[in-house]
Amino acid sequence: MITLAVVAGTCVLVAGIRVVAGRRLASWTLHVDVGAATACISVLAVVGVAGDVPFADLYVWVVLFAALYFRPLGALAHVAAAGTAYALVLAFGPGIAAPVQAWFGVFGTAGVAGAIVLGLVSVLRSAAADDPLTGCANRRSWDERLEEELERSRRTGQPLSIAMIDLDAFKTVNDRGGHRAGDLLLQDVAQRWRGTVRDGGDFLARLGGDEFAILAPGSDETGIRRLGKRLAEALPAGISASIGVATWDRTESAGALLRRADQAMYKTKQRRPYEGFHSA
Repeated sequence: MITLAVVAGTCVLVAGIRVVAGRRLASWTLHVDVGAATACISVLAVVGVAGDVPFADLYVWVVLFAALYFRPLGALAHVAAAGTAYALVLAFGPGIAAPVQAWFGVFGTAGVAGAIVLGLVSVLRSAAADDPLTGCANRRSWDERLEEELERSRRTGQPLSIAMIDLDAFKTVNDRGGHRAGDLLLQDVAQRWRGTVRDGGDFLARLGGDEFAILAPGSDETGIRRLGKRLAEALPAGISASIGVATWDRTESAGALLRRADQAMYKTKQRRPYEGFHSA
């Protein structure tokens, strides 16, 4: 009873901290919580062994939580840790008649349930991260990736540049051919640009309407201008775009960097005849 009380008290304390300060805690602390939960369940499983292991069913919740909140590799790591912990409980704890069947009974259920949850979460994450029309990343993904790349550039010292792109006279395309024509043009442009950017390096997103953006880690001002030129050359015949580029000055925020590139893009759009793109 003392062991159960200690474990229960620990769980209540951790849960209270998570409720009160959850939003202020780093995301990696969730891994600590799940690891602690696995340890507590293992203690309860040892205490509860009596021909079967009733507390071991709680491992299923560890697997479900990991599948719901963590990326596949992180979730798999927690499932492996929980499975190993339960195997150790069965091997070195008070003996039961059929330890192998007991292990598969718990983790067979946990594995199936976890795989279903992970699959559903993957579909939802993809839907939340991608633009359904063009297949490019959406604004939410762009904002998250920009912050990540700024932090990486801050650590490594590598340059980071962005390009803001707006198709010229896109409204005219919609007016003449209808919204279907506009959608087909956006899809065509996105496909062409995906073949132009660096695989695994540059990050292409559709921010909304006919506005796109590209994040180019490792590219300085010269590199992003070259990329902007390739993007302009890849456009379909008769279509032009206003492109504004900016290279991070290593002090400004993500919002300030975006504003510089956006201002450069509008300077390009205001120039006539069309002159390609402008940098800030």
